[in-house]
Amino acid sequence: MVGSSPTPIAGWVLSAGSNWAAANIAELMTIVGIYVHAFFLIFAVGFPIVVLTLESIGIWREDEDYLKLARNASKLWGITFAAGAVTGTLVEFGLVVVWSGSIALIASMAAAPLIIELYAFIIEIVLIGTYLTTFNRFKRWKGGHVLIGIGVLFGTNLSAYMILAVNAWMQVPWGTGAMVAQTFLPWVPSLGPQIVDPAKLKILATVLPVVGSSLLSSPGAFQLLSNFTTDPWIAVLNPEANATYLHNLLAAVIVTSFLASAYLSFKILKGYGKEGYNWKGLKVSFLVGSIATFLQPVAGDVQGRLLYEFQRNIFNATEGIPKNGGYDPVISLLLYGNLNHYFLGSNYLASLLPPGDTLGQLTLNASNTYAPFLHFLYYSMVISGVILVVLSIGHFGLYSNFIRKLVNVLFRMKIETFVLYGSFVGSALAILASVAGWASREMGRHPWTVYGLVTYNDVVNAHQITPLFTSAVIALEIGILLAGLWGIHMIYFKKLDPRRRGGVSH
Repeated sequence: MVGSSPTPIAGWVLSAGSNWAAANIAELMTIVGIYVHAFFLIFAVGFPIVVLTLESIGIWREDEDYLKLARNASKLWGITFAAGAVTGTLVEFGLVVVWSGSIALIASMAAAPLIIELYAFIIEIVLIGTYLTTFNRFKRWKGGHVLIGIGVLFGTNLSAYMILAVNAWMQVPWGTGAMVAQTFLPWVPSLGPQIVDPAKLKILATVLPVVGSSLLSSPGAFQLLSNFTTDPWIAVLNPEANATYLHNLLAAVIVTSFLASAYLSFKILKGYGKEGYNWKGLKVSFLVGSIATFLQPVAGDVQGRLLYEFQRNIFNATEGIPKNGGYDPVISLLLYGNLNHYFLGSNYLASLLPPGDTLGQLTLNASNTYAPFLHFLYYSMVISGVILVVLSIGHFGLYSNFIRKLVNVLFRMKIETFVLYGSFVGSALAILASVAGWASREMGRHPWTVYGLVTYNDVVNAHQITPLFTSAVIALEIGILLAGLWGIHMIYFKKLDPRRRGGVSH
């Protein structure tokens, strides 16, 4: 339906210009809150794989060192789970109170995934306490304890999948058919079957800026606005959901694995604890991170193709396609199998906009404005990923004489030195790639809460949001982050006694 004439719904344009300033202020505290939550969340999602791998190897080899490593690492799992629950509650509270109009979205397309997410969270709560308190309790069959950990991992990843499915729907609103193309963004293809009620969605976009938080107290308004989809599972059925989940899962594993490697490398270099014990943990954590690093380009390629298909304006901005279009041999080869495909730029997309499509023009203006930042963030992620692949290949020199010699020739260092210092480089680059990747994804979606349907100023609370309130919330969010870091420090660094160098330590 690209280029088709606009439907009457195109007259939605939103009588909420005054809400943009409030939305911009509110967005800042939301960004900080999500990143603080993400810091703890990635440990809850990715780090259990390292912990369970260590425990499984210990059981298989009957090696108490691996079991002790798993037990010590599980404390970090527990701390970050608790901090993640606190920050997640804060983020959800902000979602309902600050972005109060989004409750209509939660009650419709997000209803089924968020209900499942609640049950997944209950599974986590029940099983993680059991897992953390029952080490060495399974005398006859130690694998039973691993199964409990797998249960926690299942709950965590089910929860993460459902949350990310909702985010993916906000990026690619599957189930809206040709509505997005016919209404605001003519370059967007048909997004599956149309299960959205256009009349109710029109009411939603019109009254949300006025109704705002009264949705919480007015059942009549809530019933009128919430049920604008006929399929509560539509967010889970979104083709973007699987790619988003896999990409974020692998990112969590990479970040946490390399951070664990950096901690163990620090202990080895400083002489804390038995060197052989620390090397056992380092080899496992680096291996897990390496495997995830090799898989990540595949997941990234899938997500990039979806971006090209559904969000062409963001794709152009992140890849640096000029406004008048141009050639990109690498991207052309990946997408079309040749080097000569000509990519149409934002000027072509602008030519598709029907007269009076204010939000379509605003979308392209935002993409063009943010393009340098998006391009920088995106390629910061890509370049970091390439270096991580090099580090991951090099680490196999611990097992391969050929790679060992190659590392020695290229980097002029022993493979053990390469792995030790590569752990620090890898952890820094993994964090950089994760932060940059998520920032480019969310920044590119401006000015939309739901791409092509609902702008983010439509769902912000109609009441004034002051800089003082925003500053107070940000201070609270940073305080929670510092408290969590303090807890990690007390467990993993405070007990590193210099007098016990070379002996048994944490």
